[in-house]
Amino acid sequence: MSTNSIQTTQYKAPFGCSNEHFQSLLATFKLRRNNLKKQAHTMLLNSEERIIECEDGIKLQSFYTPAASSEAPLAILIHGWEGSHESLYQLSTANTLYHLGFSIIRLNLRDHGTSHHLNAELFHSNRLDEVVQAVARIEQDFKPSKLLLCGFSLGGNFALRVTNRAKQAGISLTKTIAVCPALDPADILIKLETSFSLYMKYFMHKWKRSIRKKQELFPDLYDLEEDLQTDSMRDLTEKLVQYYGDYQTINDYFDGYNICGDRLAQIDTPTTILMSKDDPIIDYQGIYTLPETPYIKRYLTEHGGHCGYIKNYKLDSWIDDFIKEQSLSLLQD
Repeated sequence: MSTNSIQTTQYKAPFGCSNEHFQSLLATFKLRRNNLKKQAHTMLLNSEERIIECEDGIKLQSFYTPAASSEAPLAILIHGWEGSHESLYQLSTANTLYHLGFSIIRLNLRDHGTSHHLNAELFHSNRLDEVVQAVARIEQDFKPSKLLLCGFSLGGNFALRVTNRAKQAGISLTKTIAVCPALDPADILIKLETSFSLYMKYFMHKWKRSIRKKQELFPDLYDLEEDLQTDSMRDLTEKLVQYYGDYQTINDYFDGYNICGDRLAQIDTPTTILMSKDDPIIDYQGIYTLPETPYIKRYLTEHGGHCGYIKNYKLDSWIDDFIKEQSLSLLQD
């Protein structure tokens, strides 16, 4: 792919806040939550849990907020790994789109949010079929005038893979937006192993907590406590890959949700991908390997970290501005 096909877009961090780790960590800063909940009060007040029935008895949890107009477009938002419908970026983006006039569904992947009890089998990142089925079911049930799919990090990876399968699954997406999508999982693990150690500790803490919650709910199925004693994400991934039994090696597992190269060649929906050159978790250069197609537009910033893009000292995120700009066309007749 030519570098000319990558569009640079202007994001400016507040003075003293351009560091990639600062941006990435500020985005998850707990002090943001109270302010965001106040801003999103009306949206949250009007939200209700919806359990989506997929094939083979699989159930996924979602939270639906209807717009005032029955003709409103619908936005489906997918969080990142070990995030949920309550992740700060989800609340912020959902609130932005809601006030634009969208109906909102914040979809939880299996074993995320408060959904561990819904399915006996553990989550892994190749469980694409159920997410495709959930999006298809949502469209079938709500029959929106237009449908936006938006994902962050691993959720961005899922959103792009769903979009790649949309035509085959009979899903009529109007637009897809992926923010800092996971591109090459094997490379991401290396980044986590060699980058700022706090990221590894953060994800391992949340992942182990999730697995232990699953064990408590299904004690007859899981006894993974010995495996959970490791502090190595690679070791734990290898052990769980062996447990799943669907993959010979950890690289086979990673290859299943790697989206580099021509893996997204079936996309025929207008799709926007936003990445930062200083993302400490995802190597932006994978964006150059994606297929050259008029349907995929790639935007690259110099700074922003991983799903950070904090734009001021009130800790508001520029991601909301970007998604708003990208979504306005769905509100036009």
